[in-house]
Amino acid sequence: MSIAVQKPSLSLWRKSNFARVVAFALGTIAVWTAYFWWRPPAPMLNLKHVEHLGRGSKNVALTIDDAPHPLTTSMLLAALRRTDVKATFFVIGDGVRLYPELAARIAREGHALANHSHYHHNFTRIPDIEYSNEIAPTFAMIEKLGQRTKLFRPPGGGMNRDVMQHLYENDITLAWWSNNTGDWTRPPAWQIADDALARMRGGDIVMLHDAGIGTPQALQRIVREARKRGLEFVPMPEAK
Repeated sequence: MSIAVQKPSLSLWRKSNFARVVAFALGTIAVWTAYFWWRPPAPMLNLKHVEHLGRGSKNVALTIDDAPHPLTTSMLLAALRRTDVKATFFVIGDGVRLYPELAARIAREGHALANHSHYHHNFTRIPDIEYSNEIAPTFAMIEKLGQRTKLFRPPGGGMNRDVMQHLYENDITLAWWSNNTGDWTRPPAWQIADDALARMRGGDIVMLHDAGIGTPQALQRIVREARKRGLEFVPMPEAK
């Protein structure tokens, strides 16, 4: 006794494949829509930025966020003077207002000043109409101290499309980093030095913070060991 096997009808096969094609097309559209929604538009792809000194470079840049601080800025300046290193201090405008003598001393001792906002707000948590109030006054303060820069580092690394668009439209350089020591959590000096040196390569931009006594204590070892590797320290450059 033979059993007849019913073949699927041509119309059913066509409907099934049509459904697959539609599902694939809709999925593709959804993926590309999400990509272009997240991906910065063309102007933001041309945003000036500095996050490394370049492959093959024998230079390293020390950058110090959150300056000036009434306790630790003097300690950092003393450590930098002992090691004969010029760093870039990313200053907070309100700190410059409160401690103008420390800000002036940073510049007077040959270090570079750059912008770390006015009140240290995370830019992803404030409306875009506040961006200018957070950035422009600090640039003006730096200029009054005799320096000009376009370097801006967003507090906490807070970045989104609106922030990038504002930086692009105002010809501001995004100042990033390639070596984050995590010293803002105030670990002991040996840990800060270990973390910095474990990651350190030529061309690095090292991010440190003007908070806690561990960072100034760690500087001498960081500089000494880096120089043994043939590296030298320079201020963070402006974008070309």
